[in-house]
Amino acid sequence: MAKNKSLFSGVTARLNQVDQQEVAAENETAATAGPLSANLAGIRNPRAPGERDGKILKNTLQRLAWVDPARCRPWVHHNRAYDLLTEQRCADLISGFRSLGKQQRPAIVRSLQGDERQGRDGRTYDFEIISGARRHWTVSWFNKQGEVNAQGEPYYFLVLVRDDLDSAAAFELSDAENRGQKDISDFERAREYRWAFETLYEKNTSRMAEAIQMDRSNLSRLLALTEMPEVIVQSYPTILDIRTHHWRQLAPYFSSKESTKQAAAERVLACARSIVQARQSKSKNVPTDGAQTSALLLAALKEKRRGGDRTQVLETVCAKSTGKTAVKIKRTTKGMTFEVPRSSGATKEEIHGAMRKAIDEYFEA
Repeated sequence: MAKNKSLFSGVTARLNQVDQQEVAAENETAATAGPLSANLAGIRNPRAPGERDGKILKNTLQRLAWVDPARCRPWVHHNRAYDLLTEQRCADLISGFRSLGKQQRPAIVRSLQGDERQGRDGRTYDFEIISGARRHWTVSWFNKQGEVNAQGEPYYFLVLVRDDLDSAAAFELSDAENRGQKDISDFERAREYRWAFETLYEKNTSRMAEAIQMDRSNLSRLLALTEMPEVIVQSYPTILDIRTHHWRQLAPYFSSKESTKQAAAERVLACARSIVQARQSKSKNVPTDGAQTSALLLAALKEKRRGGDRTQVLETVCAKSTGKTAVKIKRTTKGMTFEVPRSSGATKEEIHGAMRKAIDEYFEA
């Protein structure tokens, strides 16, 4: 985290005079915070797992707590898609926790009060996780597996309660801690940034860029990623596969008022819909990562029209099983034509259906 140390300089002023070494605590050091004002109902073991001496100083308990992970949930604006965390994505933490017998670096949480404690799943929670979703997932995973440490103790979730953080400070601290994490995708970060941009920074790019110490152009590219049409988002295997440059190559066609670029954008949307259909039908012939998906969408975008301005591509229909172009519907000065490439992977029924639909929608008697 040393390379990201400068990211915290804009955060510390908001954090109630927190020592800078505490904020930069990425090397498994215990942090310092204000008084503990959390609901302690979820605390099961105030002693560090693996330590014989259960005695803990009062001022230590006021800063840190070992809690049942079931009493914690991610902050609604947390940058990670928690449901996409897996054993593979948390393998480094699983290995580290096993080796040490416990979690060492605390997650940052805020306590929940009143109605906000009730989750959508009907469960009651005591804390919301500002930073440390992977640590929470890992401890929860150990508990679901019934795995204990070398001392025969279950794993507990180490938290640093920070009720002094408002939403802006929580966002900036979470962003600073996770900026260097390569396993957070561009799209996850973009969604979080969009919320902060509109809610915390009054849609002022310069103000937000200064607050989080990010180049303004990079911030703008991330914010633009949230403008990607939903059907294109769904065409990717997961949101973890979406990169800023994927949308940067397509965006000009979706914002243009030129008919040729608008037609190109429609071809991309048609291709995306076909990929989504192929995924829903559990087809094996679908792009397996972001690069392959982006390549198919770009191919639909760059299809060349023949006949100059006299030929207009009305629609491109892609095969459900492969995502490749199955039928290209064109309007010419003489009428309407269909182009059916070989080896698209489309069935005859798909091709016939695309032609019938095109005649109904575009043919002028």
